[in-house]
Amino acid sequence: MKVSEEEEEVGGYTSPLMSPHFAASTSSSTSSEPSDRTEKKRIDIGDETPVISTVEELLKATTAWRPYPLFIIFSMSFLWSLCALSAISPAFTASAADDCKDNCSFYTIQHEFNLSSSLFLLEPAELTTSIYFLGNLLIGQFFAVLADRFGRRPIIIFSLFLTGIAGSLGSLAPSFSLLLVARFVQGSCYTPLTTVNYVLSGESIPHRSQSVTSIFFGVSWVCGYCFLAPLSVWFPTWRSLQFATAIPNVAVAVFLMITLPESLGYSVEKNDRVSVESWIQKNELLSCRKLTYNMESIMNDELKKEEKLTIYQMFREILSNSTITRRMIVETFLWILTFMTYCALSLTSTSVGNSDPLVSFLFSGVVELPAYIFIPICLKWTKRRPTRFLCHFAGSIALLTMYFLSYDTSLHLIVWLIAKFCAACCYIFCFIYAAELFPTFCRSCCIGVCSTSCNIGAIVAPHIFAIDALAPGSQFLVLAAVGLVCSVLTWFQQETKV
Repeated sequence: MKVSEEEEEVGGYTSPLMSPHFAASTSSSTSSEPSDRTEKKRIDIGDETPVISTVEELLKATTAWRPYPLFIIFSMSFLWSLCALSAISPAFTASAADDCKDNCSFYTIQHEFNLSSSLFLLEPAELTTSIYFLGNLLIGQFFAVLADRFGRRPIIIFSLFLTGIAGSLGSLAPSFSLLLVARFVQGSCYTPLTTVNYVLSGESIPHRSQSVTSIFFGVSWVCGYCFLAPLSVWFPTWRSLQFATAIPNVAVAVFLMITLPESLGYSVEKNDRVSVESWIQKNELLSCRKLTYNMESIMNDELKKEEKLTIYQMFREILSNSTITRRMIVETFLWILTFMTYCALSLTSTSVGNSDPLVSFLFSGVVELPAYIFIPICLKWTKRRPTRFLCHFAGSIALLTMYFLSYDTSLHLIVWLIAKFCAACCYIFCFIYAAELFPTFCRSCCIGVCSTSCNIGAIVAPHIFAIDALAPGSQFLVLAAVGLVCSVLTWFQQETKV
């Protein structure tokens, strides 16, 4: 599949879930005259061929659509499917409002451990989700920082082994407490398996192709999400499903140990000439295309870039600027509330009115697909702020309508899916808007604060359903109010499209 440079020039936004810790630039810099020693390493394919002398020129020459970069994109995006399996599995293993006693189609955590909701009306089984995102909140970002020091590849492979082994051991847990420990460890791997892998992919392709390749990651998440439905039929107990969603991580880790390269950008930054040469040679081999390049100039490219601010200096600059501080505070609340709504709807998708649990869950995943296409296309012609406001407000109206609809009506599932679609759009909007909202020097730091804080919303989300015990359907009133608050907060942010 070959894409011309004109076809690659699509969109200008940063992809969803772009890691805040690895906004490594790969901008071109002026190349120096190649030395005689370096000239000998070049592959002679004709005098008219320009010499590749920077990282960005190398990435443009290999493009995102040749076999080797495509392998990296597909393998890294597949990890989002694995993360969806582990993150959303409590929708079945600890289903909300699970009141089945006999002849149940799925044997849940509540059944085995005889869990009750006697603690402040909260459902203890929902802690399997809360503790998962608590692990990500407390430890996940630490793994992301380690990837800057030790490399993207080793952290990804280690995280796959860790989440696979912890999840598999969790399926054997003799007590609910030990299961929560396993879920905590699994959650700590969420960030490295959703952001570090995205960054490795992004550092191996031209920057302008990232907005297109992000669609692969979005589709992969939806595929993993939807695949949980048939998995719950094939593995009808929480232990078997827990194992089935965890053990593939170990198999993929072994496969990537053999095949996955370190990202090109990181290898150049760390002056790893062997890795860079290996990366180029594999690209040439699989593409059946020779490249003419100046290795010395490529390796020196990173040294010519501006010195980055330390974390302390960056925070000092942010806090001294009231405009940036206000934007970051408002955006952080938007991320927390948006992710809370998204997770709340996802985790209760198996108990939507009187709909078949598998059907409602499957549709709740499929309805996210248009969001990955609708938002980027829509933003080519519309302003950011009013479009984001409309998504929040429409979702709020749909959720409010749910409160007044009877569970027996045929519109119940349709309106709920509209609300889920709006929630998915709003979640995607968080990353698109934040990437344009903050200045370049502090963009990574600000998005890092937002993405870390949004785990708070995910921790709270599973317990929103509990308030239905006080007043049936009140969960929809709460989520509708949250959507209305987000609509108001959106107008406090600056429009980013000129």
